[in-house]
Amino acid sequence: MGGGDRANGALRAIGRPPARLGLLALAATLAAAFALALPAGASAAKYSLTIHKTGTGKGTVECEVAGGARGTCASSYVEETELIIYATPSAGFVFSGWTDEYCEFYETEPCELTLEEPAIVAAEFGPIPKYRLEAKTMGSGTGKVECEVAGSGTAGPCGEYPAETELNLYAVPGSESEFVEWTDDDCFVYGAEPCEVTFEEEPVAVVAEFGPIPKYPLVTETTGTGKGAVECEVAGSGTAGPCASGYPAETELNLYAVAGPESEFVEWTGACLGSSCNLTVEEEATDVTAVFKSRPQVPFSVVKSGSGTGTVSCGGGACASSYSEGTKLTLVASPAPGSTFAGWSGGGCSGTGSCQVTVKSGMTVTATFDAVQAPPASTPLAGIPTVVPVAFVRSGYAVLRLTCDEAPCRGELKLTAKIRAGKTVKRVAIGARPFAIPAGASRALTVTLSHAARRQLARGGRLKAKLTGTGIAEAAVLLKLRR
Repeated sequence: MGGGDRANGALRAIGRPPARLGLLALAATLAAAFALALPAGASAAKYSLTIHKTGTGKGTVECEVAGGARGTCASSYVEETELIIYATPSAGFVFSGWTDEYCEFYETEPCELTLEEPAIVAAEFGPIPKYRLEAKTMGSGTGKVECEVAGSGTAGPCGEYPAETELNLYAVPGSESEFVEWTDDDCFVYGAEPCEVTFEEEPVAVVAEFGPIPKYPLVTETTGTGKGAVECEVAGSGTAGPCASGYPAETELNLYAVAGPESEFVEWTGACLGSSCNLTVEEEATDVTAVFKSRPQVPFSVVKSGSGTGTVSCGGGACASSYSEGTKLTLVASPAPGSTFAGWSGGGCSGTGSCQVTVKSGMTVTATFDAVQAPPASTPLAGIPTVVPVAFVRSGYAVLRLTCDEAPCRGELKLTAKIRAGKTVKRVAIGARPFAIPAGASRALTVTLSHAARRQLARGGRLKAKLTGTGIAEAAVLLKLRR
């Protein structure tokens, strides 16, 4: 019986499948029929199935035999086996599609394959595609756009995002600017509110318009008989200075009236009244006036006394005969050469340092200078001569050379030496003489030696002597006999 007859016999043996049985069930039935139709001892042909994974991504490929379980693909299957092949990307990747001739029709869907010959199936995996959000700004103001992935709670520079990412877009104005509105097709409906964007599979471009914050004029003036200025401090800044020509609406300001020399602040008029000024800028011009008046002039005098001379400065300059009452001055006394400053009196001043006063009517301050006494004439100092440590002796006379430096030298020198008398040795005087040498001069002094010194010199040719006396420093002198 031929193969066709065997198959027909097998089908007859199995029976006709139900009308609603699917293709896969039908294929399984046919496979079973052909298996029954095979001659005894014969086996169905097998064909290899090779799976390739391509692309820069990662993933797995699994096979399901019709009517069976899904699992790892075998390297071969019986001829006419119906397979469903699944491509599953790993986390962070996507399945890009089938790239072989057997499955490419299915694109990114599971592939249905009837194995009729050796087959090679290729599945391509790649990174999840991201699409860029480009943020632009326009207008005369400054600012930037920041992106927050919905639910993350963190906004920052915009970048690239996968499809279906939900974003919250924030327009952040720069210094002295404000956000006006979104002007692009995606965000314009949000006006000046944050924009919500869901990424599709295409780039998105948004445009935020910024403009300068409107400022409203602040006009400050001064009036009255005195002089002064107005300073402004933005509440909370802690820094006051010259007022700007305008401020944004709702700015809270503290205004200060700074009186000039010999003036005092009286009151505020205009947008502020009374002694203090704190205001909130509104969407209109604001006028404020500070009133100052001159302080009355009162006499003031500085008197100098004592045997010396000197000068007194008031506030770094010459002292005036009158000042506005309440003026604060620093008085400094400077003695002339040959004098000394003895101290202050009057006006609450004392001591010899600088004095700070607050001027009152009729105030008088006295500065006392004393002459410096010349020191008495000093007594000329006496000089001390230096002595050459070697002196030559001839005919019983020793010649000593003495030198005087800056002052005249005067005194009497004495020579002593250790002299042997029998079995004993004693230090005895062997010569003396007075001297007087002018400053800066040298003299050779002849000293007559004693008989005992002459005898000892005659025996040994030399004798160690000590030089002492008045007006001269103690020194050692070696006496040498010159024959």
